[in-house]
Amino acid sequence: MRKDPLVRSVQRTAKEAVHNVIMIHAPGGASDLVVRAMYYTPKVEDGGDVVIEVEASTVSFRDCLLRRGIGMDKAPFPVIPGCETVGTITALGKIAKSRGYRTGDRVVAFNRHGGGNAKYAKFDVSCITSIPESVDGIDAVCLVDVYMTAYQALRIAKKNGTPLTDSYVLITDGYSPVGQAAIELAKLEGAHVFVTTTESRQDAYMQTLGVKCLPLSPSKWLPKIKGKMDVVIDNTCFDSYDSSWKALSAKGVLVCTAMTSIYSFNDLGQNCGCGAFGDMREIEARWATLKAKYMMSQTKVYDSWENFTSDPQTYQQELKYLIFLLESGRIKPKIAERVSIEEVPDAQRYLETGKANGNIVCLP
Repeated sequence: MRKDPLVRSVQRTAKEAVHNVIMIHAPGGASDLVVRAMYYTPKVEDGGDVVIEVEASTVSFRDCLLRRGIGMDKAPFPVIPGCETVGTITALGKIAKSRGYRTGDRVVAFNRHGGGNAKYAKFDVSCITSIPESVDGIDAVCLVDVYMTAYQALRIAKKNGTPLTDSYVLITDGYSPVGQAAIELAKLEGAHVFVTTTESRQDAYMQTLGVKCLPLSPSKWLPKIKGKMDVVIDNTCFDSYDSSWKALSAKGVLVCTAMTSIYSFNDLGQNCGCGAFGDMREIEARWATLKAKYMMSQTKVYDSWENFTSDPQTYQQELKYLIFLLESGRIKPKIAERVSIEEVPDAQRYLETGKANGNIVCLP
């Protein structure tokens, strides 16, 4: 007997999904993210492929840029957010095996084009590195996402590895996750830390960390500290880094890490911010980067992906050091929210307000 079509439809929908994934098919707002039920796990199609069962992944500023289709690191759509991921290898290709990885290994993955906000994710072997079983998954993604950026930026600024003891360090947007990680690491070395913040509510919290708070606007803080800073970590790129550079002492070093002032979400609404001449923010960002690289003395431009891929052994060693600091209780990632895949859109909306105090982590 031929089965009724409705019965067959009910039987198909009753089949359990293997996992959920969140994605967006075209540039848009958080409301355009959709949750997809996947009835299969990613397959190994290339020798370098590594499939991971995800423990935790990040919800970050970078994800919001990818979703909107803006920024200097655009990804082809559809986009799955989650640029930092920790989990266990479930399948891998021959090239990955030749590099010593095996099924069951615990790894962290870093991919500037996302992919981690899912139960299963596939990455190229060049995007992963090992992580000990002893490290909590939430802490692990925070180490890769924010602490590594803060640590490497401070390392670049130091002269021959000299500790920052009694140095004057300015961190713009100190309330951000990277800013707070940089504060922890700088104070561990005995630095005097100054930070810029956006509102008095942030000042009250930041002062509990033992830092000196300054207004966010460079016109208000530069007259107070001009020519006095040994290190400036610039997470904002106000005025193409000019004010941060002017804050340096004669032998100070400026490290440019981000451009949150250029890619502000407050005035973008639900669109990509593009006009008749294209994305003016991208033009401004590229000019600021070129200027910092080639026209500004005592200035370094930090690229997390370049540092990850250019010297994997050094990256692994520095990650081990951060794990040591974590396990010895000297640093502690601050978690703003733990969210499910279905809650990622709301988490991104909250992140775009600039009010999240800490990291947002997705637990599939």
